[in-house]
Amino acid sequence: MSVVERLQSNWLDELPRGQLNWKDETRTVLGLEIIVSGYEAPEHVDRGGFLPGIFGLVVSPRETVETYVEDHADGTIDIPQYYSDFPEGDSMRVNLYERGGDAVRAAPLESAIRELNGSGRYRKSEFTLYDCLGGDAKPCPIVRENVGCILLAPMLGPE
Repeated sequence: MSVVERLQSNWLDELPRGQLNWKDETRTVLGLEIIVSGYEAPEHVDRGGFLPGIFGLVVSPRETVETYVEDHADGTIDIPQYYSDFPEGDSMRVNLYERGGDAVRAAPLESAIRELNGSGRYRKSEFTLYDCLGGDAKPCPIVRENVGCILLAPMLGPE
């Protein structure tokens, strides 16, 4: 069974949706098997400074994500209600949320929501972004229940 077939059997059979570019390889990050994002910015993110490898589409089953959240998350992070609520301009460099000098940036979060949602509007209530920042910052999972999970690499503070 291919990696994508395993991903689809653990989550939604439509993933990946094609909003993001994915490498043809997996990695393990703190117990979660992921497919890493490639080097091309998503079409809708017309912003400078796109960073490869900032996204990880989670292949591991939901139970493994739940364990990750129990072990590493300290609450949740509020997400914008609509795509139009994300900052305009170079939001690749705009921190949407910060804690302990580490941050989740607007453009990667918007891109992750688009990948998990597909086209059209999204319901904020269907998504949960977990706060794994501060101290020993770890990737923050954004989960769309019964659809999928993407890990967002944190923007680390200078220390």
